[in-house]
Amino acid sequence: MTELEKSRFPGRAAVIEMQSRLYAWLRDDALPLWDTHGIDRLHGGFYEEISAVGPQLSLAAEGRLRRGRVVARQIYVFDIGERLGWRPGIVRPVDHGCDYLFTHMHAGDGHLHTAVDGISHAPETRFSLYEQAFYLFALARLQTAGPSRFPIEKTAIRCFERLRAAYGKRGGGFEESQPPELPLRSNPHMHLLEAALEWIEAASEGTRPIWVGLAQELVSLCLTRFCDSATGLIREYFDSQWRPVVGVDGRVLEPGHQFEWGWLLIQWASLPHADARAQCLTAARRLIDAGERWGVDPHRGVAINEMWDDMTVKDGAAKLWPQTERVKAWCARLLLAGTEAEAEYACDKIVMAARGMTKYLRKDVPGLWYESYSAEGTFSTGPTKASSLYHLACAIHVLGKSVAAVSAGASGSALGSVGSNWTKEVLT
Repeated sequence: MTELEKSRFPGRAAVIEMQSRLYAWLRDDALPLWDTHGIDRLHGGFYEEISAVGPQLSLAAEGRLRRGRVVARQIYVFDIGERLGWRPGIVRPVDHGCDYLFTHMHAGDGHLHTAVDGISHAPETRFSLYEQAFYLFALARLQTAGPSRFPIEKTAIRCFERLRAAYGKRGGGFEESQPPELPLRSNPHMHLLEAALEWIEAASEGTRPIWVGLAQELVSLCLTRFCDSATGLIREYFDSQWRPVVGVDGRVLEPGHQFEWGWLLIQWASLPHADARAQCLTAARRLIDAGERWGVDPHRGVAINEMWDDMTVKDGAAKLWPQTERVKAWCARLLLAGTEAEAEYACDKIVMAARGMTKYLRKDVPGLWYESYSAEGTFSTGPTKASSLYHLACAIHVLGKSVAAVSAGASGSALGSVGSNWTKEVLT
């Protein structure tokens, strides 16, 4: 941006500056640290967490279990890193993760283990819909990462077919166990939608309708069942008929999930396959606005963990991941701006959300972060979880795409007036 443009659009200039800082952190601090210390080069897979131990803050990787979600998320993280220009050491972590997934996590014919022991590789037989969603998500990234000796697309299709046959519900969505157990949750379905959107981009022409159909089903479930009829906000726990469970659990709302669903609905609405676009965009705006109004602590500047359906605080602590979803949500809202004022407002919110997120990044050990911020204003001192790097990398990636949008709109036209030309690129 020129100096004139910076003075004319200070919010956009601040977004660009923030993205540059966060990209440098990911490239120079986080990815090298997790490449060096977060990969089990002896037994394979990725460690669950890293701790900074003792007065010298020596790094110690921990976690013998290899959960599917961590393997899948780290594949995504390092793939994003390479796409942003980071270069790994001798062995690409993406190749390491892909090899481990197919060698130890995949039992064949699309059957993917929830977890395996990191040394014996003995599988955990318990089914987890959440884990399966992330396997599909990672397989989509691998499909676009280049040629592979493994049957990536075939495995993803068989995995989905197995899910549909064994766990699909007649009214839409999926059971989370067999035999079925309650409550059902909206959260794993949100990540299935995330995976479906990735596969819509990655799939061959012949198989793309499978993923479009899954996305349509999950979006419909969101709009008709997960969104509360009174508030329009996403609930978490449901009975077998997709009604909020009776009791306190049925009243729980998570601000982070309002932001995340809003981002996904805008992403879906940007695709040519989308149906109910207007309904999706209305719902997305409502979710993001409510998350911002009721789910952000103005004193700490962060999104809290949970609130009740009357918008009062249930859990005022603030984990890291809702901050990343808040960043992504406002990046998506930037695309809907129809005036310069709306674009600047969205940019201001992006910067506020990103500032909240950067509070968690450790200065004493660059590349690690704090997992939680208490309601009393103190950060947790425990290990840094590998699974959280997916949230950070995704937010930084989406923020980088928004910078491209900001640059495109810097000439003076409202972003919404030109957004149709680049919405899909920015969100994917």
